[in-house]
Formats: sequence, structure tokens, C-alpha cells
Amino acid sequence: MRKKIRTVILLIASGIVFLNLGLFFTGVQLDLKNAVAATGGTDDLAQGPIGIDVSELTDVEALGFLSSEEVSPWGHLFADETERIFLAEGDTVYVAFDKGHDVKPGDLFTVYKSSDELDHPLSGRDLGYVISFLGRVVLKKEVKPNLYKAQIVESYSPMRVGDTLFPFTWISPCVQLSNPGWKRWKESEGIKLPVVAAKELKEIMGQFSVVYMNHGLKHGIRRGNFFEIITKPETDHPKEPALPDQALGYLLVLESRPNTSTGIVITARREFSRGATLKAIDLNRELRNILIHYGKADPKNSDIQDNPLQVLKKLERETDPKPDLPEALRLLSTMSKCQTQ
Repeated sequence: MRKKIRTVILLIASGIVFLNLGLFFTGVQLDLKNAVAATGGTDDLAQGPIGIDVSELTDVEALGFLSSEEVSPWGHLFADETERIFLAEGDTVYVAFDKGHDVKPGDLFTVYKSSDELDHPLSGRDLGYVISFLGRVVLKKEVKPNLYKAQIVESYSPMRVGDTLFPFTWISPCVQLSNPGWKRWKESEGIKLPVVAAKELKEIMGQFSVVYMNHGLKHGIRRGNFFEIITKPETDHPKEPALPDQALGYLLVLESRPNTSTGIVITARREFSRGATLKAIDLNRELRNILIHYGKADPKNSDIQDNPLQVLKKLERETDPKPDLPEALRLLSTMSKCQTQ
């Protein structure tokens, strides 16, 4: 009997404990909701860093790049199981690798071709090589030493036996905005650099064109940098005062390598050619100025730098009527957003 009584007492005590725990966690959730409400809403807390989704503008896996030096391949397409000259997605091929490379079934490789050496459009000096991505293959099995059976799993352009390849590198289509390394440039001049080449060696560029610059990480150019495409107005009277630069459009850097970078033209009022000038936009300064203008006292530079799109989103949500944004910020505010990883 006493044993049954002790059991009942334990059960009651356990129920009281669990009830108190439930009330405790409910309180924690309420406090969390209050804290979230005070800082701008649940979506801000859930999303974290926000980026620009460029997947609708271009295929980031087919960007290609500008290389200041010749690129050494790992191997080449040795043979195929079709009788066609050009190969495409779904075809079975054989890949021969140069000795010394560690490869195995399941590895992905990018099939590419290199241009001849190009000249700089402004200086005429040696520029480098445009590396064009043709497609992607996955290794299936080793049939002989350094010879693998493979399948083409992605095709951006026609491929053929003899085309070269190197390891595939994934690039996220979600690009978080960033500022260039200003200290690597003269502050008084800002950051200006030319478009020196374009994907598929196109001479005329416009909206959604993929373009290359001969400046990269060593020069402070980073993925997520935002540039204005500018041009100097032409005049028939050289002695007259020079007019200010005119904006043609905007460009977002998608990838940065040590000496080169790749960008996508977000918008362009008219077409342009190699040699067009890019001028870096100081997103931190632009956002800080607009926040101060709309009464956001002493905005933290760290908040703007870490997540500029989140700050912009919050400004638009909390300002009534909607804020009158500079053209660059207005463009960014209308673009598709994504959560960076």
C-alpha cells in the first residue's frame, strides 16, 4: 500500500515539474518574440544574411573566367560512344588524365576551351586568356590506368573529343553584397577599372552580359562588389568645361580570383564595348547617408557592412512613405533576394 502511495506522489510531483517546465519554455518563447519584435520582426531573425539571387540572370556554373596565364588542364575527352562530331548532355565519353592527378569515380570536371592570348583594349599590352566553360562530366569508373568512363551531366556549349578539362568548382548563385578594399586604391580617385573582355569573346555588351576585369583579390575586388558602368560625354568643343560622367548601368561581381574578376551586367541603358569604365559604389556610405536622412540616428557601420540588404529592407519597411532611394539602392531593393549560406 505504501509503495502505491509513493508511486502516486512521484507521478504528481513529476506532473508539477513538467507543468512548470512548460510554463518556463512558454515564457522563454514569449520573451524571444518580444525581443524579435523590438529588433525588426521574425523574418530578420530567421533569414540572417541576405544576398542577391542571380540565378534568373545567368548560369553561374557557366561563367568562365579571365586568366592572366595559360591554364594547365588535368586531362581531355579521349573518346566517345557516339558517332556525332559534337557531344551533349547524356552522352558517354572516355576521359584521359595526365599522370600525377588524384581522381576517382564520382568526381566532377568542367570541360573548357581557352582563347588565344588577348590584348588589353586600352593599353594594348598582353591581357591573358578567356576560359570558356563548355559543360560538366562525372567520372563513372576507371577502365585503364588514368582512363575513365564518364558521362556528360551538363552542356553549356557543344563539346567534342579532344576538349580539355579541370576540376569543377561550385559557385553559389546567392551573392552577398560587399565593399571593395578601398585601402588598396587612392582614396581621392575612388575605384575605377575597365571591362577588358566578355564571355564568348563578344565585342558588344549589354544587360545580362557576363564580363571580365583584369583586377581581382590582390587589388581589393571581391565577390559582391557593386559597380556603376560610366562613360564620359562626347563634346565637339574640347575647350569647353567637361561634363560629369554619365551612368550607363550597373554591374555585380560574381567571382573574384587573384588577378581577375567576373561580373554580370544587371542593367544597361545602351550597349557598350570593351574598355568601358566601372566605378565602385560605396554601399556603406550610401546606406549610412540614407539612414541618417530618414532619421535613423547613428547607424552602426558594422550592421551596414555585415548585411546591407537587411538594413535596406528594414529601412523600407519602417519608413512611411517609402524612402526616396538613390538609383543604385533602388535597383538592389527590387532584385530577387536569397539567404546566403
